[in-house]
Amino acid sequence: MLVETQSAAPDNLDDFLGPLQGCWKCASLLWMQANGFPVLSGLILNDWTSQSQRAVERFCSERNFSELLVRIEQPGQRWTRRRGGYTIPIDQVQRQVEELARDGMLTILLEPASPYCDRFSLTSVCELESGTLNVEVVGPGFDASDILRSDLLPHERFEVWLAGEDQNTEADAGFRPKRSHIVATEEYRASAKQRLEKIGARLRNASFPDDLIEASSSAVERAALAKEAEEFLKASGQTMLLDHAETYQPISLPLLNVFLKEFQRIFDRVRTRKARWRTLSLAASFLPRERFVIWDFFVPGATDTRVLGQI
Repeated sequence: MLVETQSAAPDNLDDFLGPLQGCWKCASLLWMQANGFPVLSGLILNDWTSQSQRAVERFCSERNFSELLVRIEQPGQRWTRRRGGYTIPIDQVQRQVEELARDGMLTILLEPASPYCDRFSLTSVCELESGTLNVEVVGPGFDASDILRSDLLPHERFEVWLAGEDQNTEADAGFRPKRSHIVATEEYRASAKQRLEKIGARLRNASFPDDLIEASSSAVERAALAKEAEEFLKASGQTMLLDHAETYQPISLPLLNVFLKEFQRIFDRVRTRKARWRTLSLAASFLPRERFVIWDFFVPGATDTRVLGQI
């Protein structure tokens, strides 16, 4: 399998979705690409061949990339013990793809957006019948996996009601986000420390950082992970977390509305097509220079991703 995500369009989406049955990350990424949502471009591979090698080389040379962001997917499974969400140099891509292929996993290679430079990351769950949307946010230098994987508690929570298309509500005017939680200063500082420990563990073992975190039972071991992370972030110039480690700056309403507008667009499509879903979950981030990208969405309990061709 070799899929160039930028080639996904409404008239060929069904062809892409067929082989990706049960793969919500890949299928939702392609659906969003085909329907004009803000996503990162990239490649989806299930093995390493001369064709995939040429595709990776072309993708990187055309964009002058020296690294790629690796995401992974196990067909039919939303969560795996192994993690993706890290960047690797181009010369390590073949080994990474082959290793994942041996474990029956798909490799998603995307534009090299570093997980250490996100301005804000948001995850959300929407009850489709009522339009009730719950949004959780983490701040600068954190990433969406921190809340998706329950590594950390969110820094903010919002409750929002999404109006249906039949109510002719202007998207911006229809949003009345109600903040239900904001992190206290000491809790935020503790979360920044936890984030550093997680980054330190990922530097040692990007795929299985949990093993290191669980094994680091003493304060000395955890401090060592945090120190390694701090040194790495400074050396690489990725100081977003360090620059905001003391005080949490809440997400602005204009940024939150960017997220809500895009979620509303998906919500309207799902409601119009009368998809038999009860809830919808979505994750997104604001990258440097406030570039907004959606990572993926999924429907808890649903395995038929081919239905996206009808949405």
